Amino acid sequence: MAVPASRPADPAEPLAGAERRPRADAARNRERLLAAASELFRLHGLDVAVSEIAERAGVGRATLFRNFPTKNDLVIAVILERMRESIANGRTMLERGEPRGRLLETLIAPLAEGQQMDRALFEAVGVEEFISSPDVQAVHRELLETVDALLAADHAAGTVRGDIGAYDVLMLIKGACKVTMDLGGDEGRRALARQITLIRSAISAEAADACPFTDAPLSFADVDRAHRAGRCA
Repeated sequence: MAVPASRPADPAEPLAGAERRPRADAARNRERLLAAASELFRLHGLDVAVSEIAERAGVGRATLFRNFPTKNDLVIAVILERMRESIANGRTMLERGEPRGRLLETLIAPLAEGQQMDRALFEAVGVEEFISSPDVQAVHRELLETVDALLAADHAAGTVRGDIGAYDVLMLIKGACKVTMDLGGDEGRRALARQITLIRSAISAEAADACPFTDAPLSFADVDRAHRAGRCA
C-alpha cells in the first residue's frame, strides 16, 4: 500500500511552535514592563521617564511602545492591573465566605495600603483623562460591584451597616490615603493604621444606630452623571 506523501509545509503558514514562542515572549515582555512601571511609579511618581521603565524591564524602547503606544496607555494598564487584583481578592473572599461577617473588613487594609504605596495609581485616579478611559470605567464598575457584594454579605451577617454603598467605602479609603500619604514614612503608616480602624468603626452595624443617614448612598450612575457634567476632577 502506498504511503501518502506528507503535505509540504506552506512557507506562508507559521509553525505552531514558532507562533507560540513569539506570543509567549510578547506576554513576558508586557509583564516585565508592567512590573517595572509599577515599581518606578510607586517610587518616583508619574514623572519617571519611559526610557528608565524600558531599561528596568530589560527591553528596548521600541518594545515598550509596541505594547503601550503612549505613556498614558502604560499608566492606565498599571491602574487596571491594580484594580483587577482587588476585584480578584474580593471575589475570592466571597467564594470562600470565611470568616463570615469579616469579608469587607479583610479587603479594606489591602486596598488602603496598596493605594498609599502605589503613588502612580493614587495620582492617576484623580486625573480626568484617566478616569474617562472606557477600560478604567468598566473595571471600576466591576470593583464597585465587588465591594457592594462584600457589603451585602457582611450586612447579612450583621457586622456592617446596611445604609452604605461601595462609593462610601472607597471615598473613606481614598481620603485616608491622601492625608497619610502626605505624611510619609513611619508617621504615615501609623496614621493609616488608625484611619483603617476608624473606617471599620464607621461602617460597623453598631454605627448605624448612633449615626443614621438621611439619604441613599451614591450609585455608579450618580457619579457618572457628575463626571459627564464636569463636576468631578
